[in-house]
This record gives sequence, C-alpha cells and structure tokens, in this order.
Amino acid sequence: MRLIVRLAALIAAAALFSSCSKPPAADSPLAYVPADTPYVYGNLEAVPAATVEQLSKPIQDYWPMLFDLYESMIKDAGPAIDGSSRKIATALLEEIKTHNTWDKLRQIGLKPDSRMAFYGVGLVPVLRMELGDPAAFKAEVARVEGNAGAKLPVAKTGDQEYWAPGDDTLAAAIAIQGNHLVITMFPPNASDALKQTLLGLKRPAQNIVDAGTLQALAKQHSYSPYGEGFVDFVRLVEILSKPLAGSDAEFAQTLGLPAIASDATCRAEYLEIAHKFPRVVFGAEELSAQRIRIATQLEIDPRIAQQFASAIGAAPGTGAASQGAIDFSIALPVLKLKDFWIAQADAVAAKPYACATLQSLNDGFAESKAKVDVTVPPPFSDLMGLRSSVSKFEMSQGSSSKVPDVTGKLLLATNNPVAALAMAQLALPELQKVKISPDGKPVALPADLLPAGAPPLMVAMSDKAVAFATGADDIASLGAYLADPAAATPVFLRMHFSGVVYGWMARSFEAMKESMPADKQSQFQLQTQMFGMYEKWLRSSDFTLTATPTGIQMQQVIELNSP
Repeated sequence: MRLIVRLAALIAAAALFSSCSKPPAADSPLAYVPADTPYVYGNLEAVPAATVEQLSKPIQDYWPMLFDLYESMIKDAGPAIDGSSRKIATALLEEIKTHNTWDKLRQIGLKPDSRMAFYGVGLVPVLRMELGDPAAFKAEVARVEGNAGAKLPVAKTGDQEYWAPGDDTLAAAIAIQGNHLVITMFPPNASDALKQTLLGLKRPAQNIVDAGTLQALAKQHSYSPYGEGFVDFVRLVEILSKPLAGSDAEFAQTLGLPAIASDATCRAEYLEIAHKFPRVVFGAEELSAQRIRIATQLEIDPRIAQQFASAIGAAPGTGAASQGAIDFSIALPVLKLKDFWIAQADAVAAKPYACATLQSLNDGFAESKAKVDVTVPPPFSDLMGLRSSVSKFEMSQGSSSKVPDVTGKLLLATNNPVAALAMAQLALPELQKVKISPDGKPVALPADLLPAGAPPLMVAMSDKAVAFATGADDIASLGAYLADPAAATPVFLRMHFSGVVYGWMARSFEAMKESMPADKQSQFQLQTQMFGMYEKWLRSSDFTLTATPTGIQMQQVIELNSP
C-alpha cells in the first residue's frame, strides 16, 4: 500500500491548533462521536485566549526550523512520494510558510480556538474539527493545487463532495461539511452507507455528548475541560473477538482481511483479561501560559492494583524536591516484586487459560515463575531502589580527554547498606582502606579506584542507603540527599529534567558535527538549533508513575519559560 501523503502537512497543522473548544452542543464535533466508540479524544471548553496566545509564541519561533526539516524530508522521501504528491506537498509547505501567525491562519480558514474530536466509528479513525471559514479553506486548497500544477482527486457521496487522495487499496477522505473539516479513510469500493456513516452524514443513534461520558470522566479524574479521552480495551475486545459488523465488516471485506474466528471460550477469556485492564484514560489537569499538567490512568482490577501498590512502594527521594538538571528515581524492591509476580503466576496456574491462542500465556507465566522463584542473594535481595541526579554534563572542549565533565550524585537504597559495602570491599580490596560509617558524612574514595582523568568521588552511607557524589556542590549536599524521604504514596518512578539538558545536547551535537562528513553537517546544525530552541522554551519537565488502588497514574508537568 502506498503511503497517503497528500495534504498531510495541512492536516497536521489543522490538528495542531485544535486543542481549544466551546462547551459541547449539537454542532460540536463531539456530537458526532458514537456513544459506544472504543476510543476518543476531545475537548469540552475553550482555552483562555491569553493562554492560547502565549503557548503559540514558541511554536511560531520554531516554525522556520520545522519548515527546513520538512523540506529535507520531502527531498529525501524518494519513491515513497509520487511526483504529484511531491508537488502538492512542496506547494503546501511554501504556502504555510506565509501563514505562520494566528491571524494569517485564520485567513486560510483555520480556527485556532476550534472544537475537535478524534474518535473511532467502530475501529475506523475519524478526525473532526471546526473551521473558521470553510470557503477560505477550500480556496486555500485550490491555491495550493494551482501552485503545484496538480489536482487532488475529488469524489462524492450523496450531495457531499470530498477529496480522496490515496491508492487502489485505501484512500483518505477529506471533506468540508458545514463548518467542520472531517478526515477519515475509505476502502476503494466502500458503499455510500459506509461513507456517509464515517463522514457523519448519518448521525450515531446516541452520541458521546448526550451520554455524558467525557463530562463524567473529567469529574472523576479532576481533568480540566481542555481535553480528555480514553481507549476502551473491553470495547475493543468485544469488537475483535467476534465476527465484525457494520463499518468494520465492510472494511474487512473490501480489504480482503481474514475473518475473525473466536469461540465462546476464547471470547470469554479475552474479555476477562480486558476487564482486568479495562481502559486507559487521559486528560489535561491544568493548561496555562507557563504550566501544563497532563495525566493518564491505566485502569487495573482493584485486587491486582492494590497488590502491586503494596509491592512496589515509593522510590527513594520522591518525598523531597528534585535536584540537579536531571533527577531520576525508581523503586526496585526485589523480593516484594518477586512475590508479586509469583502470585500472578500462581493465579494463572490455578486457573489456566483454555483458549488455544492463550496457551502461550500459561507457558509464559510458568516459565517466568521458575526463573524468579529462586533464592536471591544479598546485596540484590536487600535492594529497594535507585536515584541519580546530574548537575552538569559537558563534553570536554579543546582537550584530548574523552571523559565528559560530569557532576552529580548516585544513591542505592537498600535494607542493609553495611552488607552492601562489605560485599563491595570483598570485590575491591582497595575499598577496605576506606572507613565509611552510617552517619551520612562523605568520605573520599582512593584515586586509584577511579578511571584516569575522572574527578574526585566521595561516598557516604546512612542506615538506608549508600550514595556517591562528584563536584563540590553535590558533595556538600550528599548528606541531605541521603536523608531525602520517599513519598507517602507509591510514586515508584520519577523523572525530572530542565531545559538546561537541551543545552548540553546542543553542545554535544556541535562537537560531533566537526567529525561528520560535510554533507551531513547541515543536519547536525539543524538539530543543534532545535535543541537551542527547546532550551529557550522549557524550564522543566517532571514525569511520575504512581501506583493507585485502581491502577497506575502517569502524570507529566511541564513548566515553560516566559516568552
């Protein structure tokens, strides 16, 4: 199947500016979403205009570099893009270059504060969003076609025209319906009934707005109204574990896909698995000019979720503020995780899957239990977690040394740090000369233990961890680092990094560029510029995984610098 590329950049640009909305109503894109859709993302209210304007400024700064990247991609695409598509993509890119502000985007019919919905009609994806001026958008497409000297194929179902770029296997369908832009796909011999269902000319019997599904989701998880959605694994299994119907059946037939064969036993067992992990839900908790907070929840059967939460616990240091430009912490309670996994394997062994296609799960759990159900010797059996913080990472400039200039700290959380130290002293007899007490005071490691050119390294120990540091500031704070508590809730992974990291990456790429062939140096130069832009935008990004009584919550908080 040839890659469908016509209008790809225009579609991407349209989707980019569709994260704002008005409250759901009869003409909202969400009103076209079937209530039983297996997946959806939409928004319920408009982002404040000031916030939209502030968030757009970095994007506008980034566009010139993005255009250069797209031009390079079009040139390097080769046979993946046919001649007509290449002409249209090039003309489209040239046109968008002249419409790189909010006001100019409105001139071509786009609407920065549009309402949107991305959803499935059965399994088939549909993107629907508002246009500010449908006539201007249609005129823009005609202008791009004229500049390219190539026309997009046009088709019709009922009274509705649509653009149909694609091939003999699958075609995109891009329609202007009222003030909505609708993008989906059709098999080549699709019936008018299927086309009209996917384009929304035939409304669903019940839509997701009337069902109140996203409103309830936002209330349950304290999401803001600026965007929420879900993927429903139970619904997907219900569709896939029996003969396809409706639009899915017609797609399968016209594309020549094999029929789905699933007996009652398999269907029941697939559904049982799906009910243990019923949905992934996601939404924006906060969206302001300088702070974005997004959350995702993997829903898990409460019995399993609570077992996992009890086993995993919180990662070291997660009860205190992050340190350095990078701060990574993970919980690794080896023995508790071993017991948790054995319990899951025992549950499968007590009630093995009868479905033939699930037999591999029976074997897999049995084999994994045999591998983990062994005696774990210390110090690994005492391990509880790891934390690492990096304050500086710079490639050496103007020096023959290949060792980067690094400062930071590393901590190993353990139930028995004294035993861990004793094991290390057996492996490295030179360590026996170092007297380390569990009082948190840093002690210098012998220079002959370190690689040539490495900076001085200090070690300290408490009753719960062993930690190392290099660099004056990190050495001075090592005792406090050892004392940082774990979170009160099972935050089992935390990752923090600041925009400074992109500066490190930019300088590393700049250093590597000198060793690259001349024809490759421009690519490194573009990447270096992009990293510099990221450093300018980003103050910090924090990502956490927390085990909850009902699943695993993933949260990302992005702090932006003032433009």
